Amino acid sequence: MNLEEWQSTLNQSSLPIVVEVWAPWCGPCRVMAPVLERVAQRYAGQVELVRVNADESPELVQTLNILGIPTLIGFDRGKEVFRRMGLQSEATLGQLFDALTRGQTPHISLGLTERLLRLISGTIVLVLGWNNNASWILIAVGLGLIFSAVYDRCPLYSMLTTRVKSWLSLK
Repeated sequence: MNLEEWQSTLNQSSLPIVVEVWAPWCGPCRVMAPVLERVAQRYAGQVELVRVNADESPELVQTLNILGIPTLIGFDRGKEVFRRMGLQSEATLGQLFDALTRGQTPHISLGLTERLLRLISGTIVLVLGWNNNASWILIAVGLGLIFSAVYDRCPLYSMLTTRVKSWLSLK
């Protein structure tokens, strides 16, 4: 798909669109493909799935600011409403498609395993930074990983993001 075809698809579709950017050599892309197809079939007529081969569409990949694959981007009425990078579970894909059908921005909370993995790895990096003559870079990365495990449960973060989003929508 080239840039003109993408613009045409985006402008002419009356349905919300999920764009999957993938490549044939990408292992996670190959694993997710049948699951994504299954979810897309459940939402046929409600959400349109557009698959973009990153190797064949480098201009579109650059325009969409793709940093890694697989990447899923949801569009509703031509506006990007979500972006997820990496392998997604069937449950997460279902939540993304379902939110699009309802005209909502999806909110996917972290699973227990991912939350624990982030907390443990963040703690390890934080301790390594502290024991390495207070390496501020490692300490900052460790704190960032720890925060990424709990940010969705932080009421202050939730309040601030809600206010920023409402402020941006007024512009």
